[in-house]
Amino acid sequence: MKKIYLLLIVLFFLGCIGKEKKNIALNREAYIFWIDTISNGKFLKIYSNPEKDEQNLTAVYGNEKIKNKINLLIEDYQITRIPFSNKVNWITEKSFAIVYACGTGCINVIIFNIEKEKPLIQTILYYPSDEYLDFETDNPNLYIASIGNIEDNPSFVIIDTDTQKKDTINLPKKWIRGLGTIYNIVDKLKIENSIIEIIQNQEKGEIKKIQETIHLK
Repeated sequence: MKKIYLLLIVLFFLGCIGKEKKNIALNREAYIFWIDTISNGKFLKIYSNPEKDEQNLTAVYGNEKIKNKINLLIEDYQITRIPFSNKVNWITEKSFAIVYACGTGCINVIIFNIEKEKPLIQTILYYPSDEYLDFETDNPNLYIASIGNIEDNPSFVIIDTDTQKKDTINLPKKWIRGLGTIYNIVDKLKIENSIIEIIQNQEKGEIKKIQETIHLK
């Protein structure tokens, strides 16, 4: 009889241990890291947890003193649904910038500034490491965004990634051509020593050129 009781006790404990292991296995969270990068003491991690939701995305970013955590699928960030770019396009002293398409001829950037609790999302035209458009800059902090309707007001803004200081560059209305987008109007942009040079190619090899000093404020 004692042997039977002993056997029942052993089976009971084995059952509890098995149940505990099963619960641990069920509670274990499996993450997929889309981005996990460090630069000059600051970090950015973007990950999802498919066990909880196929369309979830979390960003954690900061440094030794600062840590920000954002659910990218809340209402303000719906445009960042998976699939999400896993490439950081440019990095500054305080920020990580990720570029992704938002439609035909449309580019979005999401900027994670470690000093800001929320990332900035903006539609842009050109960025420092752009491989497809003819944009050169000696200042890797600068990117270019549109303002208003190019057909009505052929202009754009130059923006500093970290400070968000900007300068507006106005183009002559007679430069408007084709579909009226900035890519039809401008053939080349170059920023050097705080001077921007804008070029529009003409027929027979002629070019139109504008040069302006950039004043960010």
